Amino acid sequence: MQKENENHLSRRSFFKQSGALATGVAIGIGGAGIVSANAKATQVEPLPWPYTKLDVEMARKLGHLGYYKNECSAGAFYGILWPLKEKIGHPYDTIPIEPPNIMTFGAGGVAGWATLCGALNGASAAITLVTKNYKPIINELFGWYQDESFPSDQSNEYASKHQFLVEKYKSDKILTKSIAKSPLCHASVTDWCKASGYGSGAKERSERCARLAGDVAAHAVKLLNLDAEGKFKPTYAFSEEVAGCRKCHFKGKDCEAGQNTRGKMDCLQCHEAHDI
Repeated sequence: MQKENENHLSRRSFFKQSGALATGVAIGIGGAGIVSANAKATQVEPLPWPYTKLDVEMARKLGHLGYYKNECSAGAFYGILWPLKEKIGHPYDTIPIEPPNIMTFGAGGVAGWATLCGALNGASAAITLVTKNYKPIINELFGWYQDESFPSDQSNEYASKHQFLVEKYKSDKILTKSIAKSPLCHASVTDWCKASGYGSGAKERSERCARLAGDVAAHAVKLLNLDAEGKFKPTYAFSEEVAGCRKCHFKGKDCEAGQNTRGKMDCLQCHEAHDI
């Protein structure tokens, strides 16, 4: 009796699936337009995706707004890609861009671990989506970030005059600026806290990082606009101190000779000379 019931269920499942298949074929014949539209909506487009020049200042304001929605990494990603979704549509309508988005994990240097600055993380992901030149552009973005004083004068001005896109500000003060000399969240936040006197949990620190997210999105768009025009030229070069370290300490095969490390960060931010 049990065997008979199992056979009955198997036959019923088969005919149910066959009916669904037949329906699908019928739709394919009689409703090809519907199938085609659905297929286009779910199609995974090869990279890079289309890019059109964007407004740098709008990217700055959207990056700041994105931080308020879901912190630094999601914010910078949003600041670059939301305008592209608005201007171009597909394929940008196939991924979550409105925060929380796919870069949410990068907040606070990846889930609060204070490693790579979330704004750099989100901006780099966006850059990789839209250009084959992502490596030199990201390299340029990181080099600029290390030496830039955050938050920018432009972001400080927007906040003090309430010209960002948020309704209620964490702080509208002109905030102290600092140079991290590192792409790491830990170094960036710590140096700013020491320069400003605010603790890492202060609302002013949070506002500083919101402005920084906007600044990073804006500079990434500036570089992408140059790339779209065929005018992007890398300018970042190692400082004299870093170049000196890299005479021995670089990616190589001779560990004893000092080739026991790799990277491009300012060595002396964390190390003293000859201790690598």
